[in-house]
Amino acid sequence: MITVANYYATVTADRGLKASRDEYNALKAALEVAKENDECRGFEVEYYDGEAYVFAPESGDWEELPRDFLALLGALIAKNGLEYLEFGAAFTCDKPRIGSHGGTYFRVRSNGSLWEPTLTW
Repeated sequence: MITVANYYATVTADRGLKASRDEYNALKAALEVAKENDECRGFEVEYYDGEAYVFAPESGDWEELPRDFLALLGALIAKNGLEYLEFGAAFTCDKPRIGSHGGTYFRVRSNGSLWEPTLTW
């Protein structure tokens, strides 16, 4: 009997960003529009104590993040005096499979562009 494995990519930012309620609402709306158009899945944004938090609890694909969202996020990164916001991604599976676990990092720059690491052996 073959059992199906469920693969996940959880993604979290290394910090929250100081944001107004309006800035948070704009970030959230940009993600919702992309989800409605089936252009982006997995990512969410929450607001707590004056900060916006961006994460993907289950299946985040940062290469699908919409340009409008990245532009808003980049502006918020710049407003917080940062050059970038770093995210950690954890790849996991509900069954131990060869090669099913690992991780990486990526950054969103203050101009809204994605910056992925280069691995050198």
